[in-house]
Amino acid sequence: MVGKFCEARDPYLAYIAYAKGFCDDELIHITNENAMFKQQARYLVRRRQPDLWAQVLRPDNMHRRQLIDQIVATALPESTDPDDVSITVKAFLTADLPLELIELLEKIILEPSPFSDNRNLQNLLMLTAVRADKGKVIGYIDKLQNYDTAEIPKIAIEHGLYEEAFLIYKKYEQHAEAINVLVEHVVSLDRGVDYANKVNKPEVWSRLAKAQLDGLRIKDSIGKLAHMDPLLNLP
Repeated sequence: MVGKFCEARDPYLAYIAYAKGFCDDELIHITNENAMFKQQARYLVRRRQPDLWAQVLRPDNMHRRQLIDQIVATALPESTDPDDVSITVKAFLTADLPLELIELLEKIILEPSPFSDNRNLQNLLMLTAVRADKGKVIGYIDKLQNYDTAEIPKIAIEHGLYEEAFLIYKKYEQHAEAINVLVEHVVSLDRGVDYANKVNKPEVWSRLAKAQLDGLRIKDSIGKLAHMDPLLNLP
């Protein structure tokens, strides 16, 4: 009753009344009608209701972009509660909003916050970028320090991001894995030789030697095949 009484007179007082009474539908309506998206975003983060998140993040919500802007810019960065962050992030995942999720994670990871060094969030940012915005991965490799350096490059390789996988292995001195990316995926023995000369590790020289032998065998096999069958006009 108080909220309804206040709606026409002072929408902010109506918002406060609806927030205190957990009147979700009425609060969403009054904040949409009066472009109070910052207040709506704060309420959603604190309310932690997956069903309510699903309602406001639907594609047919004409106010969704304005709401997301306020979640990213204000509501989540203000929070210091891990549950607020966890449930908000899950809501974006459930709504299948990978680019918006990247915006959200960048705000609380790349800018100073209590969650900047959170390993799970850094992993999620890297994985989401690998799948949805590949151009950002290189920058994250340079800026992030606390993600899974064993699993992330494997997933990068699965998505064709060979250079990114190599850079992770190189940065964290996983030399055997780094040389393997160069010879097996990038397929560059020249770069493999350069890398082996720089790090000068036995396991790197061993993998490089195997790749060179494999290469010689392939050339030898082609030569024998061409000799056996003159119809194969191989260069």
